[in-house]
Amino acid sequence: MKQQSGAAYKPAISEENPVSKQMSSGLVRVRKHARAVVVCVAAMAVAAALCACSNSSGSAPGTACAALSGWPVGTLDAADASTVDPTQFLSAAQLNTWGVDLDNRGLRATGTTAHENYIDELHTRLACAGVTQLSYEEVPLTRWSVDNWSLSIVGGPSAGPVQTAAYVPYSGVTPAQGVTAPLVYLDANTPPTAANAAGKIVLFDVPQAPTTVGVFEFLSMATYDPDHSLSPTDVYNRPYLAMPGALLNELSAAGVAGAIGILPAPYATAHGAYYPYDRILRSAPSLFVDENVGAQLKQLAAAGSATQMNLVLPAEVTQVMTRNLIGIIPGASTDLTVINSHTDGTNGLEDNGPNAIVGMAEYLTRLPSSALPRTIMILLSSGHFAGGIGAETFLSAHQSDGLLSRIASVVTIEHMGAQEYLPDANGLLAPTGNPELGAFFTPKIQPLVNASYNALKNADAKPGLVVQPTNPGGDGSADNPVWPGEGQYFYGIGGLPTANYITGPYYLLNWGVTTADKIDFNRMRNEMVAFTQMQLDLSRVSKTDLATISPVIVSPSN
Repeated sequence: MKQQSGAAYKPAISEENPVSKQMSSGLVRVRKHARAVVVCVAAMAVAAALCACSNSSGSAPGTACAALSGWPVGTLDAADASTVDPTQFLSAAQLNTWGVDLDNRGLRATGTTAHENYIDELHTRLACAGVTQLSYEEVPLTRWSVDNWSLSIVGGPSAGPVQTAAYVPYSGVTPAQGVTAPLVYLDANTPPTAANAAGKIVLFDVPQAPTTVGVFEFLSMATYDPDHSLSPTDVYNRPYLAMPGALLNELSAAGVAGAIGILPAPYATAHGAYYPYDRILRSAPSLFVDENVGAQLKQLAAAGSATQMNLVLPAEVTQVMTRNLIGIIPGASTDLTVINSHTDGTNGLEDNGPNAIVGMAEYLTRLPSSALPRTIMILLSSGHFAGGIGAETFLSAHQSDGLLSRIASVVTIEHMGAQEYLPDANGLLAPTGNPELGAFFTPKIQPLVNASYNALKNADAKPGLVVQPTNPGGDGSADNPVWPGEGQYFYGIGGLPTANYITGPYYLLNWGVTTADKIDFNRMRNEMVAFTQMQLDLSRVSKTDLATISPVIVSPSN
């Protein structure tokens, strides 16, 4: 018997999670039980067979799942694997509850306590969803972390503290007392050199990279826009497009004492900006300030006298272990179809993909194994905010054990249900009343294009595009990706047929911002249902067809 989805399960929420505590020196530990877990996936790959992994979450599934009476229950049949039954999925209210929980967890920088605790929670949720084969894979990480930072003017009539918007991760390290040096402003047309920047604290404008919707449409292989809301001339400007990594490299090479990046936004919009996150350890300790503070500092730098600044960024660089979380739902064959998202992130939208994957798993585990043409692997990767080290480690670990050759397709889902918020006349983020533009990025493989478009249509995820790689010559590294998104590692490095759904709203990369109020959870639920159908549809496409680049793509939206 099938039971309709009812009341939402509400897990315990920790209210205490300031950034200073989550990034303290005690974060180097990884839970002992995680180190002791048997990583069954490696053995599975070598033996070309599935192995059973014990549930190693902190709570026994029976105890942790006791409150899940509102979840759908009952065995589904083969017909439900052909066409999914939308009534048999977790409710939008449940996704909302988890969205609030994720907001309350705050910044989950890779390998921190907040991040590792969330991985444990996802393990418990997946076990409650019926995934019995769960395991961790350790991911070694050289982690940069900081729990306090400051900026101040030393001497003169303006002496005193300066408000900062955020620190720049992995930018560098100062002594506990910071560095004191003269302030110099370099505009966008003046590259930093040893002659103009060595030993100084350099003030710079964070580069912007606005584009238009037309650029994405030019690369699009299919469009789902039934309301005709997209115009090729619409400006598309989002912070994720403007990573200042190249400039930080130049500042490091010039021998700066430190750097201050001016974000083109007021404090309320700029606060908590967390980028770049490519895991490159630089030697230009940097902080972000908002546009108003930046204007004042520019005036000081232009005054002619050498304004002395003190910049404090006493980060720690430590060797830690984080974890990928892997789940197996057995199917009729040992070939694999992979559903992926990442577990670290800045806020409740970045990334809510794992919560949707729990809901997908709760449906898929109730199907008969014989109705699943391929075994389903759930891969919740760590390290998106550390240069993709979780995905890279997974690909490296299984390069020669036969596992990768069994993967027929990868579907990565990120930032679901996002609503569009843009700066108003005062630079403050305000709702436009529209959903955020979403896209599936995928290579020119006809079955992946078809499945991606069908998922957008089935979810009514409008407006949406199916876009070919934006940087097809990229090597798949964090600084040279084939497209924006976690899934690019699997295609760019691993060569695996991958479709990556992603949105990039303005608030995506800011910690300290609430996002549950910026997510349409009914839309997110529809996407969860449609992406489950997508997984099942792809599992019925031959591996050969999924690996074949199509010379000409026939757009399914025509």
